[in-house]
Amino acid sequence: MIEFRGVMKRFPDGTVAVTGLDLVIPARQVTVFGGSSGSGKTTVLRMINRMVDPTRGEVLIDGKDVAGLDPVKLRRSIGYVMQNSGLLPHRTVLDNIATVPVG
Repeated sequence: MIEFRGVMKRFPDGTVAVTGLDLVIPARQVTVFGGSSGSGKTTVLRMINRMVDPTRGEVLIDGKDVAGLDPVKLRRSIGYVMQNSGLLPHRTVLDNIATVPVG
């Protein structure tokens, strides 16, 4: 289970990407984030694996606050598919997804 408790993200330039997010994402279920460009979807996802740290609030995975976890170990313990420039255009979707687990 992934949980967001009162999460906010304000970037150094003053841009607020996420405000007061309270959300529980159940384990073993597909969850979809929808919204327009710039609505904070990617920022929320990047907070799960500590590519971005929240300005306020907590992000928990199975009850553990990710802020107290080693970022490298955390990222190795969860799946994550990059978007846009993180994908290799000469590879299939399957090959792109399998790059980290196989490598």
